Amino acid sequence: MLKKFSGWSVSQKIATSFAFVIFTGSLLLTLPISQLPTSNATYLDNLFTAVSMVCVTGLFTESVHDSYTIFGQIVGMVLMQIGGLGLMTLIASVITRLKGRMGLRNRLAVQEGINRGDARGFKEYLSDILKYTAVIEGTGFLLLSIRFVPEMGWPSGLFTSPFLTISAFCNAGFDTLGNVSLVAYVHDPLVNFVITSLIILGGIGFSVWFDVSKSVKCYMGKKCRPSLKVFFRGLSLHSRLAIGVTLIVIVVGIVFFVAVEYNNPNSIGTFTFPQKLLAGYFQTVTMRTAGFATIDYTTVYPFTLFWFVITMFVGGSPGGTAGGLKTTTFAIIFLTLYNELRGQSNVNIANHTISRQQVRQAFVIFLALLGTLIVGTSLLSILNPEVDFIFILFEAISALATVGVSANLTPTLGRLSQAVLMFLMFAGRIGPITLLDSLAKRTQKVQDVEYSKGNILIG
Repeated sequence: MLKKFSGWSVSQKIATSFAFVIFTGSLLLTLPISQLPTSNATYLDNLFTAVSMVCVTGLFTESVHDSYTIFGQIVGMVLMQIGGLGLMTLIASVITRLKGRMGLRNRLAVQEGINRGDARGFKEYLSDILKYTAVIEGTGFLLLSIRFVPEMGWPSGLFTSPFLTISAFCNAGFDTLGNVSLVAYVHDPLVNFVITSLIILGGIGFSVWFDVSKSVKCYMGKKCRPSLKVFFRGLSLHSRLAIGVTLIVIVVGIVFFVAVEYNNPNSIGTFTFPQKLLAGYFQTVTMRTAGFATIDYTTVYPFTLFWFVITMFVGGSPGGTAGGLKTTTFAIIFLTLYNELRGQSNVNIANHTISRQQVRQAFVIFLALLGTLIVGTSLLSILNPEVDFIFILFEAISALATVGVSANLTPTLGRLSQAVLMFLMFAGRIGPITLLDSLAKRTQKVQDVEYSKGNILIG
């Protein structure tokens, strides 16, 4: 069996590995020791939760609070951590810790699993990921304990804090507080800023961490000139693009949300101006694949939901715990269109030219994600004709971009609709292209044939 597995393609290894963890998780969540006596969760509910946890989404048919014991919630934390860091990352870390040797095919599988562009220095790279994760999650746990221990007591507070920390850092969006996420803490600066910081750090990408860390060490050692402009230019092009697009999306999102919802009495209309900014900041950050909420999304205007759909589609950055199209992919597509309108044949940014291969890959990923969204939304709309289309679209992109926010629709859907959401979550986590490639049978090697040029009218 292992010999057969080693001969599989990278895509098949990734898809099968995630599927195996999901199935195992669903069985563990179904055990009597995992279920509360009052739980109404069936195996299909547990399977849905396992898919959502491993795919770090946050959608659920039965809430964690009402369904699972402490043991079941610990299983949930493990599933989110595995899904967030990437199953292949953990496998490779164990292999390297045991001083095992990974062949080229295995290194490529791990490389694909963590969205890393090269296969050099994997042992140090994976070790650093776990170290940074431990430090960030440990800090988040301590800060959240300041709020939850006095409020809930030592046992409950010390358990809720790491659960929320792991869920936020892995961009999973699950909580143990009830069925309304973090709505009770909409005005709490500590909870809002700690959770959003964890979301951003988890979704910005591992390579950006290391790049920023290297620059910080340079400044701490006084080897670099202390200037923010120089510091930013010292980062790699990828890091600058990921950080820049992230900041733009957050700022624009806050402005749009506050402007549109400013006088909406059902959402933030009764808040003070600082409270509106805080709510806008939290919703904008969480829409980039986190899944938490501090307001009820059924109360916002349709345009706000549509803007959230766009934000979720863009998603986080490559190589992290986030989903969606990814910030850098979105930037390449936008820059391609911008340069085309200017009559520039090359895609240039910050005195660098993006290769045509990367531009092509960006558009293929965009079209694959958009196509999957169209199919998923169409199926959900056909199965639920009585539901407003904007809510269907909101739920579909939330699943595909592994966000996990909901307009309270998921629990009310039928099993077939929930199966569509599970497919979207799985496709969004491993990537639509990876999923399709894992299902394809290669009976013969494809030859890259080039014929005489043909002209087709377009536009």
